[in-house]
Amino acid sequence: MTSRRPLPPPLAPAVPGSFAQRTLRERLPRIVGEVLETARLAPAARARLRRARDRLPEATVRRLAPGPGEGPLWDAFFRTHAGRRLAELPFFELEAYFYLWVLTETGYFETGADPFSAAKRNEFAASVPSLEAASRATLQEDALAPRRAVRRALQRAVLGNHADASNPEVLGAGPGGLELAQHVPWRRVEGLLLGGPKVVFLADNAMSELWYDLVLARSVVRAAPAIRVELVLKRHPLFVSDAVPGDVEGLWELAEARRAAPGLRRLTRELRAAVDEGRIAIRSWSELNAPLHFSAPELSRRLDPDVPVVLMGDANYRRALEDRAWPPTTPLGLACRMPARRVLFLRVMKSECVAGLPAPLVRRLERADRSWRTDGRYAISQLLQPRGKGGPAGDG
Repeated sequence: MTSRRPLPPPLAPAVPGSFAQRTLRERLPRIVGEVLETARLAPAARARLRRARDRLPEATVRRLAPGPGEGPLWDAFFRTHAGRRLAELPFFELEAYFYLWVLTETGYFETGADPFSAAKRNEFAASVPSLEAASRATLQEDALAPRRAVRRALQRAVLGNHADASNPEVLGAGPGGLELAQHVPWRRVEGLLLGGPKVVFLADNAMSELWYDLVLARSVVRAAPAIRVELVLKRHPLFVSDAVPGDVEGLWELAEARRAAPGLRRLTRELRAAVDEGRIAIRSWSELNAPLHFSAPELSRRLDPDVPVVLMGDANYRRALEDRAWPPTTPLGLACRMPARRVLFLRVMKSECVAGLPAPLVRRLERADRSWRTDGRYAISQLLQPRGKGGPAGDG
């Protein structure tokens, strides 16, 4: 990686016809409407949200109070953007601010009530049949060689990233027609996941996807008992369905209540035991709620360069690539701006930021689907790892 090359601009809602522009004009107002429909709100908060919903593109940034002790993580953002219209912000920073604003207006920091809890529970309820089928398959696969079971769990984790309550068009379509457009050879993934003694998973969505992440973690510690998996969540609600610590306990409770899903209940008890025993550790980072990329010192210091990292989902991918308008054929080692040396990216594509794709694949996707970057029809796995003295390299 070199700093001499000019960097592409950040993705932004100011670009006509962009996914970022559609998000500001359509998706974010819809999310406010869903909060108004499903969350328990004080009358004053409800009135403020109603007034703001239809004028979000013209709204301006005002200084808000994040969670206790988290103000310094936002200082640079407010110094730079206070008074600017939301439409003038970089896309990632716009979304981070929007969710902080929602939490502030709904009283989350006073009550701890997740304004998106209904969306998370609804997604779980709709996923129970598929979770039960996957649970039974997982328990049967325990008889396989442990490394084969890890591979099966990894495949499910990629598909599980389809869950996204902030994007109901993608969620409603289901993962049935999902194409794994790019994937990392298993031998390389195996080396990253099972090389020990620790691997960090940066999670994305709650409920069904969180469950698949936990099952993948279980398969890793079963295949290599000396390894410890650290599963990192957001500290506060973000992107509607992103996982927070309370979602883990909520997942246990919802699964245990499903008497008609014995496989799900049994596997959930085993997952809970692995967490209680410390083989799978649950962590949360405040920095993941701030408008920070992994290149920012506050967030990059969380990552040990010698510990492999598995990044789930679009938001983590966007942080790693600074959510810039990279040409999709840009080498991943050039576009990735985070300090970790070994990173496995797992995502269903639901935003425009992408790099590291072969040119023939990009041409095929462009011909087949003009919205291939954002419509949730394609999944990718990519690996960033050292390659000799020349620095990091990305592998599809």
